[in-house]
Amino acid sequence: MTFKRAILSLLVPVGALLLTACETVPNRDVAASEPAAQTQAQEMPARQEAGQDGAPVAVFVADTVAQEGWSPIRLNDGELYLNPQPVVTRDDLTGVQAGTNKNGDGLLVLELNAAGLGKVNQATTQFPGKRLALIVGQTLMAVPGYSAPLTTERLAFMVGSGETAAAAAEAIAGTPAGDAPAGAEQGND
Repeated sequence: MTFKRAILSLLVPVGALLLTACETVPNRDVAASEPAAQTQAQEMPARQEAGQDGAPVAVFVADTVAQEGWSPIRLNDGELYLNPQPVVTRDDLTGVQAGTNKNGDGLLVLELNAAGLGKVNQATTQFPGKRLALIVGQTLMAVPGYSAPLTTERLAFMVGSGETAAAAAEAIAGTPAGDAPAGAEQGND
């Protein structure tokens, strides 16, 4: 019950931010079929050293239809219901990438370890045809749908602009804005 309250207190302010922070295509699959990030991609390891944990990140199974035991989140245009148990947390990440697709849409790619891949596959098998809600810090970034169980170790989310994707990746990685880790490629257009 405490976890449910913590999630609700985390997500209540998210409803107002959803439409402004997210330009997600509702029926688009989570695992992008096109290359995850183009020339502006920036790979950053998910840092876990003391003091550099970065922003909290979690992925939850979600639906637009009420589900027993799931937490309702009021949005500007309706409600979203989140399974209170996160599918992916920081412990399931090996890295994060930010970039744009060929249409200029911002993409945030979460790279999963074996445990994270197993959790995503189990959740998307157990709850077919639902959505995955990506929350970074206290912001709901994307809520794309999926049509089949996911078996990839990379989850790609459309998050609006390339700048939004880069800011989210920096927040997750614990990297100050503009301070890419050594060896990361940056687009020079």
